[in-house]
Amino acid sequence: MLRAKSGFDINQLAAEYRALRASVLRQWMDACQLDELGLEDIVRFNEAIDQAIAESIAFFSAQVDQARNLLLGMLGHDMRSPLNAIQVTATYLAALNAGAEVSEAASRLIRSGGSMKALLDDLVDFSRTKLGLGINISLANADLSALFADELDQLRGAHPGRQMNLEVAGDTRGRWDGPRLQQLLRNLVSNAIKYGVPDAPVRVLLTGEKANVRLEVSNRGTIDASILDAIFHPLKRGPAQEDAHGTDGGLGLGLYIVQQIALAHGGDAAARSEQGETVFVVRLPRRVEDLST
Repeated sequence: MLRAKSGFDINQLAAEYRALRASVLRQWMDACQLDELGLEDIVRFNEAIDQAIAESIAFFSAQVDQARNLLLGMLGHDMRSPLNAIQVTATYLAALNAGAEVSEAASRLIRSGGSMKALLDDLVDFSRTKLGLGINISLANADLSALFADELDQLRGAHPGRQMNLEVAGDTRGRWDGPRLQQLLRNLVSNAIKYGVPDAPVRVLLTGEKANVRLEVSNRGTIDASILDAIFHPLKRGPAQEDAHGTDGGLGLGLYIVQQIALAHGGDAAARSEQGETVFVVRLPRRVEDLST
């Protein structure tokens, strides 16, 4: 069977199969009479060729997808170093106290660098999942209420005009990958800011249950049912509020990464949108072993 190779043109592949089919059929017609048995054989031959074409195209597409995901992963990884240099330089400029204009410009660079770093992190995570590597997590004893309070403080600094409320109920301790779950919360809150009603608060509810901790992030505004069905699919974006901060950025990967982080912790993520409100719910198994240490 012909196989698609690296750099092989799919059109060339199809042309070779067409030439193979035509050559075999012509020789067949020259060698024998087309009786009923011969026609059945020709049908089976055409079916075999069609199946070979389908398998080759699938193989070729898989190779292309893998190459693309490798490129995206390398791009996201390699861009971190120059971005880090930009952020370090901007932080240095901000600390110089060289005047209001310089400080303001440095602050803009720091905020923009933070947004770009979040995009690159999502891009690298997306590439890992598509390559079958999954999301890396490193579990340690932690209290989600403290982790999320710290993350919300940083988000309030990045979005000073938005109100974000944290409500905690029950025991929220467990074994978690703290930075990953902070990334999960950051993506959910950023999504709520971007797509929710601008003057309405974002509500974060953390509830400790017997076996799980449940996180709910809600905002005013609804999502169309057709979008909600594919809300966790990668590279999907909905219509953002026009005056929401940073609506021109994003790759449509934030909620996909949320789902993958939840799955890596053995949990799940879901969304509902009704009665003027959209709520994202994440369930995280507690993993209570060795919490005393």
